[in-house]
Amino acid sequence: MISKPSTARLIEVVRQELREQIAPALGDPQTQASLQMIDHVLSTIAVRAQHEVAWMVEETTALCRLGHDVLAAHPEADGVAAALAAAEAMEQGSLHYDDVAGRYSLASEILSCAYEQAPGDSPLRLAIEGAFDQRLRHEVDIMGEFQLVGRT
Repeated sequence: MISKPSTARLIEVVRQELREQIAPALGDPQTQASLQMIDHVLSTIAVRAQHEVAWMVEETTALCRLGHDVLAAHPEADGVAAALAAAEAMEQGSLHYDDVAGRYSLASEILSCAYEQAPGDSPLRLAIEGAFDQRLRHEVDIMGEFQLVGRT
């Protein structure tokens, strides 16, 4: 079966092997620091493999809804209208990464235009800022908290 073990689990097994078998055998501090960087990259890849497509699909849907809301309240927001039309013109059913990422990129333009074109006193301002906050939470989930790799 293709789903067991998951991609994230396979990456975790590689990380564990590197930590338990390879790291103890390394005496050179430069090489140890490189291994720590590799471990961090593998960690971010595991999180992305587990969640990235779902997060992009969910956020794209939410940003298209937000675009409609902004246009209903601010019909003069022509950048939002153009970005929304472009995002909705893309084929929606594919879950292939490049297709999902393409829709996500177009939906990101909705958010950017909404931030620029919705007045600061708009009731939608909180929703727009909330969309940015959600994006930041996902980025932190992927990248983790900032830490200096290879430093003790």
